[in-house]
Amino acid sequence: MELDNNIPGWFDMNLLPLYEKKRDRTSISKRDRSLDAILRGLLKCVPCEISRVNTRYHSWIDIEQMIKQACVGIQEDSYAPSLIMGIKSGGAFIARYAAICLEVNDVDYMGVSHYSGKTRSVARSLTQVNKNAVVTEKNTMPVEGKAILLVDDQAATGSSLIAGKDYLLKSGASEVRTMCLFSKKKPLADYYAKRGLAVYFPWGKDA
Repeated sequence: MELDNNIPGWFDMNLLPLYEKKRDRTSISKRDRSLDAILRGLLKCVPCEISRVNTRYHSWIDIEQMIKQACVGIQEDSYAPSLIMGIKSGGAFIARYAAICLEVNDVDYMGVSHYSGKTRSVARSLTQVNKNAVVTEKNTMPVEGKAILLVDDQAATGSSLIAGKDYLLKSGASEVRTMCLFSKKKPLADYYAKRGLAVYFPWGKDA
């Protein structure tokens, strides 16, 4: 797989270590990488309209276009967040561009996950997708009284968005709406660019 190495100028370079870690799959066992290859091969044999899994290699330009598309819906709803909160890792990588599109100054990140920290194998991640998501890293900016847009790269079950939203509301946020690039089903995120799930992002393979 040829990853898009053209990191855009708007990318938060403080996230570069996380970005490089996400792209590095050497820590994944050969067995899991073989399972991943088999899974991706099977997905490519099934039309996207049936599997709802997009196997296209998405570039940073693709990502920007999808963010713009999702942000149009936010603007049409007249929702004006004062803080963009990106869920690490995929959501954090795109949060700053969402902020640019929506003309929001403040961007922060939080960790929410239902995947095991021991593996980033696509095949193994799929076996954990129904586990309850938990907040693994708290935000650093105050959220009291703020309208927030919670951003992730995709929503398979919506559990990460739900966990993040609940945490922010309990922390005092006045309102939290959610956005992602891909959503498996319509109700999983308030705003999204495409239905389904994706495998290839500029930051590597995902579940």
